[in-house]
Amino acid sequence: MLGGASPASPLVDGPAASAAGGLTAGGVPAAPVVYVVGAWRRTAAGLLDALVLLPVLLLAGSVLSWIVPHATAQPPQQLRAEVLVEMLLRGDPLFVGVLLLLTLLGTLYQVLFLASFGATPGLRLVRATVIDAYGLRPSARRVLLRCVGQALGLLPLGLGLLWTAFDAEKRGLQDWLAGTYVIRRTSASGAPAQRPSRGEPARGA
Repeated sequence: MLGGASPASPLVDGPAASAAGGLTAGGVPAAPVVYVVGAWRRTAAGLLDALVLLPVLLLAGSVLSWIVPHATAQPPQQLRAEVLVEMLLRGDPLFVGVLLLLTLLGTLYQVLFLASFGATPGLRLVRATVIDAYGLRPSARRVLLRCVGQALGLLPLGLGLLWTAFDAEKRGLQDWLAGTYVIRRTSASGAPAQRPSRGEPARGA
């Protein structure tokens, strides 16, 4: 479904569940409700994270602009996009090395923030967070799997990432691979976030 609020099956018991979702008529803790984040908010978070990383990316770009001419014996003004793509396809070691450096920086950025805080600065600014199937912050291993899923999702013209706009749980390839969900940040009460249930009606975020 294109819209996004998913009532979750309770993954915790006792006072935490009661505080999150209240009690049913029979005194049983009710399932808390979470709101999954859609493609637009994810895109905004990604752009904000890119701004955070911009100084590092500019530094890497300056290194790239120095390395590539030395590797190709061509002046920088002749290094058009098609030349750079050709270098990538033929596996120029220096050029590929800089790309790997950029990939490493982006991966470390996500592992640091998602595994430690559950959200990157961009996600925090749009009031979103990443959880695993237990409603907890994703482990470093899950974050690494998520990064692999993002890379794979870019290959088929970005369809793996765009799938979040059509998936009932607003999950892209990276989320399915890592077992993660991107949801709205919980209230200040600190009630634990829960895993959205499949097949439930959802309201977009």
